[in-house]
Amino acid sequence: MEHRRDPRELLSERIRFSSDRPHWVRPSYDGYGIVNLPWSIIAALGVEPTGQPLDPAIWPATTSADVEAVLLVVIDGLGYERLERALAEGEAPGLARLVRDGILFPLTSVFPSTTVAALTALATGEPPGRHGLLGFTAFLREFGMLTNLLFWSPLGRFPSYASTGLDPRSFLPVQTIAERATEAGIQATVVSPEAFRDTPLTKMQTSGATFRGYRTAGEFVAQVHAALAQPGKHLVTAYWDTLDMLGHFAGPESVAWEVEFRQLDRLLADELIGRLPRRNVLVVITADHGMIPLDPDRQYRLDDPVLLAELALPPAGERRAVYWYPLPGRAAAVAARVQELAGTDGAVFTREQLFREGLFGPPPYHPEAFHRVGELVLLAVGQASFPWDPPGAQLRPFFGAHAGLEAAEQLVPCLLWRP
Repeated sequence: MEHRRDPRELLSERIRFSSDRPHWVRPSYDGYGIVNLPWSIIAALGVEPTGQPLDPAIWPATTSADVEAVLLVVIDGLGYERLERALAEGEAPGLARLVRDGILFPLTSVFPSTTVAALTALATGEPPGRHGLLGFTAFLREFGMLTNLLFWSPLGRFPSYASTGLDPRSFLPVQTIAERATEAGIQATVVSPEAFRDTPLTKMQTSGATFRGYRTAGEFVAQVHAALAQPGKHLVTAYWDTLDMLGHFAGPESVAWEVEFRQLDRLLADELIGRLPRRNVLVVITADHGMIPLDPDRQYRLDDPVLLAELALPPAGERRAVYWYPLPGRAAAVAARVQELAGTDGAVFTREQLFREGLFGPPPYHPEAFHRVGELVLLAVGQASFPWDPPGAQLRPFFGAHAGLEAAEQLVPCLLWRP
């Protein structure tokens, strides 16, 4: 494969957030982000995209020539900068071989750079402001309560809304890429942990696809190969989640993370890709977001009684992108108090500022997007975080996180490879 300009140069021209925040990355929705990748993939399979694909400068036409199947591997929590360092230090010999014969470039995640918002963007080709899944937790006016969007349930230990008979797919107002592929006669398959098979978020994101579950690394490879071995055109999405989990609970610089990554390197290069059952396959390896190590001395609990008394609802969103719902007329007081507590480790914005900056993507927006985000947003700076534990909860400490705008959490790899 070949390409013209260095994709990193092309990306850097578009993603600077502001001169006073040089390390922040503005998510791209115009040809250099994960939201554009699905449109390039279905175009490679002969389907006319209705959204904007990746810029041809980073996705050469030769990439899509004579493609009969696409294998999209999504590695949850693998940042571009972390992968680049692993390649430079010789920690990923298998992926290094694929890079030598293919193309590796960075893409931006979405905002917030978190699993719910980013995986839904990869599944639909739509930005968070349009698909409406705007973080780990948010206020849903439809149900009148704060909601865990990962489990589609009220905040706390409650069953999913699906348990009442509601259809999770009806909550997502846009088509999935799998649905578009199926309409065009392409077989769509999602290979994901068996434990996720019946979760509401999986039901939303995989609509239109055949679900193949796995419990072990061996089953992961076997399920992907079984799907690709079927005749006809295929879109196979394979999802690996353990790097993200270890990034949170051990840290992206931990021994546990590094061992898992080296094992994944061998699994992908030697077993999954090294033994593909057909040759006319385009392999795309990417991630939903990256991960930033957290400084234990810069984790601020949001349990200030003066602040909480000014809120209509508890904080929501993410620990690096916190949504605030002030009482009527108290937004200025809440903004001042939050900024005082955060100091230089956080920056407070109004939701209007962030929508105007295009962080949630371009309009048109989901009709509930403004209400879900909250009137104010606190963004973490550097390795800071702002965890909110609901009353009675005993959450495990985090050593790594994402959802903000630092390059480590915003930039993800995109590796293109053909046999």
